[in-house]
Amino acid sequence: MAMRLTQKERTALEWLQRFAENLLAGEPTQWSRPTLAHLEQMGIKLDFVIHSEVETLIRGKDKHFPLLITNAPSARWLKGRESKHYLSFQIKEKK
Repeated sequence: MAMRLTQKERTALEWLQRFAENLLAGEPTQWSRPTLAHLEQMGIKLDFVIHSEVETLIRGKDKHFPLLITNAPSARWLKGRESKHYLSFQIKEKK
């Protein structure tokens, strides 16, 4: 019998599959906070670090993962913009 998934769970897992495939190919994947929240509800956690907290990156691992800002109530001009984030294995030194 197949496991039943909600639409949000299915979408989050499909994004995770794309993320893993792109990571293996050395390409970054755009992400959004709601997608990561759905994964966290399922017990899967990814920790991204914002570029302002990074001092030095490891050479060859300097591609950023763009965060798509989907909900910016205080500054509407931010909605639809991207923010640079990195994974822990890409960081040589934090600020």
